[in-house]
Amino acid sequence: MFNPNPAANKNCAIVFDIDEQRYLFVSENFYDLFDVDADHLRHNTNFLNGLVKPEMLADIRQLTEGLSVDGAVHLAYRLEASQKQLTEKRMLAIDGLTGHKIIISNITAGPAFVQDPVLQGKPGPREQFLNSLIDSQTNFLVRIDINGNFTFVNSRFLKTFGYDEAEIIGHHFSKTTIPQEAHLCEEAFINCINNPGKIIRLVHKKPAKDGALHDTEWEFVSITDDGGAVVEIQGIGRDITQQMQMREEALQIKDSLEALINNTRDHIWSVDKDHRYLYMNQAYVEQVTYLTGVKPYKGQYAYKHKGFSKQIIDDWTVYYNRALNGERYAIVSESTDPISGQRLYFEVNFNPIYTAAGDIIGAGCFGHNITDTLKIQKELVSQNDRLRNIASLSSHELRRPVASMLGLISLMDREDFFNPENKEIIAHLFTVSAEIDTAIRLVVDSTLPSKTARTV
Repeated sequence: MFNPNPAANKNCAIVFDIDEQRYLFVSENFYDLFDVDADHLRHNTNFLNGLVKPEMLADIRQLTEGLSVDGAVHLAYRLEASQKQLTEKRMLAIDGLTGHKIIISNITAGPAFVQDPVLQGKPGPREQFLNSLIDSQTNFLVRIDINGNFTFVNSRFLKTFGYDEAEIIGHHFSKTTIPQEAHLCEEAFINCINNPGKIIRLVHKKPAKDGALHDTEWEFVSITDDGGAVVEIQGIGRDITQQMQMREEALQIKDSLEALINNTRDHIWSVDKDHRYLYMNQAYVEQVTYLTGVKPYKGQYAYKHKGFSKQIIDDWTVYYNRALNGERYAIVSESTDPISGQRLYFEVNFNPIYTAAGDIIGAGCFGHNITDTLKIQKELVSQNDRLRNIASLSSHELRRPVASMLGLISLMDREDFFNPENKEIIAHLFTVSAEIDTAIRLVVDSTLPSKTARTV
């Protein structure tokens, strides 16, 4: 049976063909009202089976079997599972198209009007009631003869697509089909003709009179006469345009996020509770393939292919388990560039992945290459060491000979330059000058990074 989304109001209608023992129509609120899904109707020709007490079910069956054509019965019962109190007006009628006996049920949630099933009087003209019932629904209801021409459409169909009844009845169904999808409708029509009683599903775009396109979802079933020959096709459908637009927007957002994630050079991946890959962005796939020579793929055990050593596998098993136990943390992972032999460093953050119920179903991982950052940090440390060394040399190795020079200069005889003592002082000045030159060379050498400092 067709199962649209449940609506908010608490009433529904059911039309059941007694001769064919199948449901002709079930309004959209039935599933919400009775707290069941479409499988319940597929397995039960009596929709109350298993939902009310057996003795109540037997009384309702007896009253239904005693109905005369155009007779009605008012019922009141309580659903065993949800304890909902429902009232039902059930009527026996004759389908004017097939001649079959049909049961029409109008069900409402709320306090019972009667305490027990009671047979009551006739409701009035059957056709007026049935038409009112059908036209009050939010779904589309159509019938098409074996030539493909519309014989009936309900008011919801006419209102949605902007047609008058005279513009549709007697016209071929291709009038409300776009050329690009005409083959889908024709295939569904032929399937119904060739498979009496089988539900044929169809999703296609249907044009309105003003040219607007509506995404629609349908279930079609053939109607046969007493001899088993197909005389009509009945379809129940609904407008899913808004759903399709939301789905398209969701796909666009997903594609945008995918593009954003795959355009970053950071590594993003996730694993399930068994450490199998759930997701990998392009940067992660490329990096793992480059480092190991083996391309990872979705569903594979993370870090358990031949590209990784046993030690790496054991280490990452511990990392994943910590995240799967609810811990959020970060590590620095080391690798070796297979071509240059350079050491590579990655900061990896681990985060548990939770369901809406709070259960952990996986671990999300975010890796960032920090090789250059560490190199800069190391250079800064080396530079700071050199600056401290320069300060030390300036304080000790340079200041000492400068102080000696100043002292020697103060001892010189400025009145008599040819004083023999000046000759000795000048000799000492040459010695001190050599010491100053050596100290300056040490300072200059300290400003340049050593080979060890330049290597990461």
